[in-house]
Amino acid sequence: MNLREQMAKDVQLTFMNSNEFAEIHTVTTYTDDAKQTGRKDRQLEMIVEKFTLDGKPIQSAEGVSAHNVIIHIDPDVLVYTPRVDQYFYLDFMRYVIKGVSNDTGILKIVLEANGKRP
Repeated sequence: MNLREQMAKDVQLTFMNSNEFAEIHTVTTYTDDAKQTGRKDRQLEMIVEKFTLDGKPIQSAEGVSAHNVIIHIDPDVLVYTPRVDQYFYLDFMRYVIKGVSNDTGILKIVLEANGKRP
């Protein structure tokens, strides 16, 4: 077994394992995103990384806050590769995809959601 094969094995058995690093989160997809019809919720193992340590949104101008998240997921588990500027529904919250990359067999997706302060 070479290094790449071992790294791919480690991704599956260690990093994307909910008994180790990954957690179960809900990803929602729609067959028609504009009308939000054909809804399907799936429980998937992934690593969710928030931009702030306390998980609170980052405050920006005019009372609007930004919720920034990076998720790391096995592309075979997600089943599709999302596109930049597409909506992504994570744990029933709608985000806009700001970046997508595949590093060493793990799909990295950068998400952002804006919301008003309560």
